[in-house]
Amino acid sequence: MTDLPRRRDAAAAIAVEAAALAARLRAEGGGVASLKGAQDFITEADGATERFIRDRLARDFPGEAILGEEMGGAADGTGPLWVLDPIDGTSNFARGGDRWCVSIGLVMGGRAVAGAIARHAPAEIFAAAEGHGATLNGAPIRAAPTTDIGRAIIECGWSLRVPIARFHRMSEAVMAAGAGLRSGGSGALGLVEAAAGRLDAYLELHINAWDAAAAIVIAREAGCWTNGFDGGDWLASGNPVGVGAPALGARLAALLEA
Repeated sequence: MTDLPRRRDAAAAIAVEAAALAARLRAEGGGVASLKGAQDFITEADGATERFIRDRLARDFPGEAILGEEMGGAADGTGPLWVLDPIDGTSNFARGGDRWCVSIGLVMGGRAVAGAIARHAPAEIFAAAEGHGATLNGAPIRAAPTTDIGRAIIECGWSLRVPIARFHRMSEAVMAAGAGLRSGGSGALGLVEAAAGRLDAYLELHINAWDAAAAIVIAREAGCWTNGFDGGDWLASGNPVGVGAPALGARLAALLEA
């Protein structure tokens, strides 16, 4: 697809507006959380923000399929398919924190090829299109040059969709390798912060498509090692995800299998 930069830029503009909307709705009382499942939170702002994104995508790209966390949709990735998470990090959002974001990714031929992730505070927009690099607020970003895992900082996301004992094994293996361990409550932000070199890696044993469709493109375009998250039945079922400093790729892959 030759218009990936235009689609990346459209996703970025929509994501920035959506993040501002979510923040405003929270300030007006729309950030009160209820539970969809164990530690799976939703607020009024999630639904309203997803409707806004869907309306904007329908206006700018009429007739194209959309898959969203809150309202579902097609999981056929032949594309174009927009894959979105209106608020990633809802537990942080609902508690008044700032570690949350809006994620909008584009899938073609079963592969994530463009996307954008917007934070409201601080004001940050991560964006990428396949073959065109990755940026943060318009400036190029690159994965960390770290070569020694004993000097690495690694974020490990956790999911109740896999046995908690597996998360414990992975976390213990990360610390046994000498790396510092982090967990921040937003998989999308963890992934793009690894892309920007703020972290040396992000690992999670299961993550859904809407959480990582945009971030995996940003990480690849920033030169990260990636584990091939967007393969197999990832759109319908999710997958393990790993991204990080390219020199640590073999070690990171082993940690995902710990």
